[in-house]
Amino acid sequence: MTEEAGKGLDLPERVRRSLAAAVADRGVQARVISTQGRESMRPPQGHIIVAAREEEVESIRGPARIVRRLEFYKTFYGPVVRLALSVYPMEGKPLSVGTVLNVSQVSGDAALTGLGRQKSIYIHFYSAEGEDLTYAFSKEIPNAPEQRSETKKVLKMARDAYTETSEERRSFRAAVGLAERQFELPVPEPDEEG
Repeated sequence: MTEEAGKGLDLPERVRRSLAAAVADRGVQARVISTQGRESMRPPQGHIIVAAREEEVESIRGPARIVRRLEFYKTFYGPVVRLALSVYPMEGKPLSVGTVLNVSQVSGDAALTGLGRQKSIYIHFYSAEGEDLTYAFSKEIPNAPEQRSETKKVLKMARDAYTETSEERRSFRAAVGLAERQFELPVPEPDEEG
């Protein structure tokens, strides 16, 4: 996957269609992906893809505050890492979404590794229209040293929990089923946390 100026990420057609269908079924969707040029020796970089109905995406265009939280859940069936984020526009309602990452898959591990290294994170917003996505805009947010450190800590805990879970019990779907009972949105703004 590559980034095209003014066009967001060059998402494969199956990913665009899958996300558009998920938005139609369940509302706002997010995915964390890692990108790396084929010839690049640089490590992968994590990107966040957010897909929503066009009016939801347009309602957060312009100046906005983005708050994110990385969560770790250790379950009987293995670890679950969840990235939750809320976009607070200057006016209007926030847009909130969460997505889970599976460290037992190369894609989940690579995305988390990228988020633990990079100094900024790109969030790409897409409008779901029918059976496809249309790129709307991107936002770049800082990834402070303490956030990178926290991400590395969560990645290590998830890898350790995966190793500690016996092979017969490992089931990411079952782990998510247990962990999702604790999922909450929106992510509160820092000055609202008590």
